[in-house]
Amino acid sequence: MLFNFVQSAIGFTDTIFLGRVGVIEMSACGIMAIYYLVFVMIGFGISRAAQILIARRMGAKRYDEIGEVTDHLFILEMITAVILFMILHFGSSYIVPWFIQSQDILTAGRDYLSYRSYGIFFSLLAFVLLAMYTGVGKTRAIIVVTVVLALVNVVLNYTLIFGKFGFEPMGIAGAGLASTLSELVSTVAGLIYLIFDPLRKKLQLFKFKKLDIDLMKRLLKLSIPLVFQFLVGLGGWFIFFTFIENLGEQALAISVVLRWLYTFYMIPAIGAASAVNTLVSNSIGQENYELAKLSIKKCISYSVILTVLSITSMFLFPEAIANIFTDDLSIIKETPKLYWILGLILTVCSVSTVLFNGLMGAGATNVSLLIEAVAVVLYLSYAFIIVNVMGKGLGYAWFSECVYWTLLLLFTVLYFYTGRWRTHEV
Repeated sequence: MLFNFVQSAIGFTDTIFLGRVGVIEMSACGIMAIYYLVFVMIGFGISRAAQILIARRMGAKRYDEIGEVTDHLFILEMITAVILFMILHFGSSYIVPWFIQSQDILTAGRDYLSYRSYGIFFSLLAFVLLAMYTGVGKTRAIIVVTVVLALVNVVLNYTLIFGKFGFEPMGIAGAGLASTLSELVSTVAGLIYLIFDPLRKKLQLFKFKKLDIDLMKRLLKLSIPLVFQFLVGLGGWFIFFTFIENLGEQALAISVVLRWLYTFYMIPAIGAASAVNTLVSNSIGQENYELAKLSIKKCISYSVILTVLSITSMFLFPEAIANIFTDDLSIIKETPKLYWILGLILTVCSVSTVLFNGLMGAGATNVSLLIEAVAVVLYLSYAFIIVNVMGKGLGYAWFSECVYWTLLLLFTVLYFYTGRWRTHEV
């Protein structure tokens, strides 16, 4: 949860500071951050596959194999980072105009990506540490990395966006540079922590004895469905925002605020989902399927309770929360009108995302990809018809997120009832 909180805090900080620069800058950062995340999720999908492998071996007490999996994950992530950087840095000027119409947002978005694209190397390296520590159930190092990330990002955003302490004001480009430098510093902090961690010797981490082709194939086999799954999910989210852009710049600005509230209030659900991923894989490694089911039930309970408690703040302080992100009075007045839809989305999500990650933890990555793809196609079809065909407003468009999580929940429950989740080998 803490890791996801700080990851959200980066986007929060960018949006809060850029909301004081201008609505265009805030909106451009919001939509470009999603575009960047689409690429980052490729590396996250690979790391999540490794996390499942590590947790399964931890449950089976095959400790000597954990370091080998981590080493192969590092190699795969760095190769992926080089490829993604080339596309992000040199190809985005050709890709993004296919989706965004506003020239002002395009120009601001290019300034942001010119610096943010370098962060892909540090994001994917951080995922190696995250997968290893989460897979073995030792998450203290994640606290160190995330605290450093949050603190450095706030200071650098303030310094570079507004031009403080003798620096020239960079605006939205400063937000991109600040995020990248923050990831660099926090990743270095994580590596230093690992050097002095006794776990490094116990698990034989980063020994790079030899390249095991069979292990690399196993990692790729498990990760490719997850990569496509995250691409489908985040890609659908990016396309959804391009639909919103058709409703106007104010609608996009309101949606950027809603998006970060959505991300913030999802933290309990995402934290529980990451935990259940490891717990289910570990339990299956012990061949204890009842423990796997109990883990899912408990994580869903924690997720729902914490999510419902947290979203009450939205309704207690509606305009004050919107005012955190922008000084624009029209956005501050209009955003709270959609809180009830966001609350409904988050409640369904708190159950759906945990159960769905339990399915991934069982190694059913091909099934999870199929479920995700069907749900995204149906949800985007609904959003397209509502916005571009029927010409409905922002509230109807955002309700499509509730459609997505409901479909995901329904399909996942049906698969669990078949009992086939017990049979997947990783």
